[in-house]
Amino acid sequence: MKSLQENPYIFTFYSFPESIWRSIYSTNLIESFNIQIKKYTKRKEQFPHEKALEKFLVAQFEGYNQRFATRCHTGFDQARAELQAMFTTTD
Repeated sequence: MKSLQENPYIFTFYSFPESIWRSIYSTNLIESFNIQIKKYTKRKEQFPHEKALEKFLVAQFEGYNQRFATRCHTGFDQARAELQAMFTTTD
């Protein structure tokens, strides 16, 4: 209970549209990407130097971004208008 009181941002996701709550509080996307990276690096087993590993990881990140650039995560399409209103400032 103390940790809940000390962290005022722990339930911030409730101020967002309900259709995207699961996407916000879940780490499934991050976990699955990390597993994928581990799998690919294991296949390689050894990199001759740190720069080679860095280049490999950058290529993986770019490939991931290209594959998912046009996909809309669960619930975000439904919540698009509400999210736009939340983040549009009127000056």
